[in-house]
Amino acid sequence: MAAHMMRLVLAVLLAVPLAVQALPDPTALPALPGAAGAEAGSVPTLAAIKRNGRTRTAVIGGREIAEGTHYQDARIVRIGESEVVLRRGGETTVLRLYPQVEKRPRGK
Repeated sequence: MAAHMMRLVLAVLLAVPLAVQALPDPTALPALPGAAGAEAGSVPTLAAIKRNGRTRTAVIGGREIAEGTHYQDARIVRIGESEVVLRRGGETTVLRLYPQVEKRPRGK
């Protein structure tokens, strides 16, 4: 009976590290566009928006970019509180800082 309990405890103790290895690191930075696994021509990722007085800069793909300048072949049209508007030719792309969050009026 004691040997059976010892084998059971040993099996549980050996299984715990395997289960922990499968968990993602919550402190890891998101992958940058152009990094391994990112496809060419994919939509760039907005990492941060910095504000210095009235001036805002966006961190896209690891580079700080000011409003009115170019990122790859797109022009930075506007940098808002939580989004950046890019224009490439006649096409407009909006990069959101938190794309998974949907803002809506309170109470709706």
